[in-house]
Amino acid sequence: MTTPIAPAQSPEGDVPVRRITPGMTADVAVATALLGFLDTIEHNVPGTIEDRDPEFLHDLRVAVRRTRSLIKLAGDVLPAPLAERYAPRFKWLGDLTTPTRDLDVYLLRLNDLAEWLVGAEGDDLDPFAEHVRRQRSKSRRSLVRGLRSQRFSSLCRNWRTALTAVVDGRAGMDASADPAGQRSRSAPVTVEHLAADRVRHAYKRVLRRAQVITPDSPAEQIHALRKRCKELRYILEVFEPVCAPGKHRSVVKRLKRVQDVLGDFQDGEVQSAALRSFAQQMLDDDPPPAATLLAMGELSARFTAQQHQARLSLTAALPRLVGANTHSRIEAMLPARTLA
Repeated sequence: MTTPIAPAQSPEGDVPVRRITPGMTADVAVATALLGFLDTIEHNVPGTIEDRDPEFLHDLRVAVRRTRSLIKLAGDVLPAPLAERYAPRFKWLGDLTTPTRDLDVYLLRLNDLAEWLVGAEGDDLDPFAEHVRRQRSKSRRSLVRGLRSQRFSSLCRNWRTALTAVVDGRAGMDASADPAGQRSRSAPVTVEHLAADRVRHAYKRVLRRAQVITPDSPAEQIHALRKRCKELRYILEVFEPVCAPGKHRSVVKRLKRVQDVLGDFQDGEVQSAALRSFAQQMLDDDPPPAATLLAMGELSARFTAQQHQARLSLTAALPRLVGANTHSRIEAMLPARTLA
């Protein structure tokens, strides 16, 4: 069948590591983490524009998602206008990069998808692969225009300037804002205080969603839980340097198990629907051979079965994440809520 995109081991070059450290004030810690995500975004732009390897776009998108999550979950400790001003701008960037990455995933998985086929042959997917490549070429033109635009360059430049001012203490902000809304604004809040508050908050959001999940829950509830779990994972990653290492690894491991099941559920639903949409596009454009449509239908059915299995696996996996043992591990993991 058509040769898929071959993933490289990793994009060339390393991005300088920015890590929060114990004792940092909350605003400096959040700005430091966001600067690290921005470094990753900018590092991966040339490789994405030149289409050197799909991993450049993947890493760029992950950094954008982490940026959006941290702005949402802890952006209130930054100077007042920043979170409100930049949240929609990074949403635009996320939306810009989504179509091409979705198509990349199909091309990367072509060989695996071909191995799923039972009643069809791998070569039957060749017209589908060519259709995806044509769609990718169109979406990449929009992507490249966006990444070369003044809008994108201004976003990165102004965001870096604002965050650097926070790190350097030049932002003119009130660093004493209490993330829990309970402390005097005269005492600067440390990253330890912020980590304890926001991890607990994110975990409670996961609990609220998880506790209502049953084998019959609608897909929308499961997708909402997936988003909350992803936010918890990102906030755990950001605050890892101030958490107890062993307990942190244990909590992340438990969370990852649930995320894997949620990913299978999401993948099953989205890919099944996408295959139906691709089939209709191909019929409207230049009708493919019947064998291609039958092969795509077989894949769609396989994804639907994957989603069903993931639903069953989820109700079995959730008790370990939402139980008292995990809650106690999170409490043991978190730093003391100290003041600077």
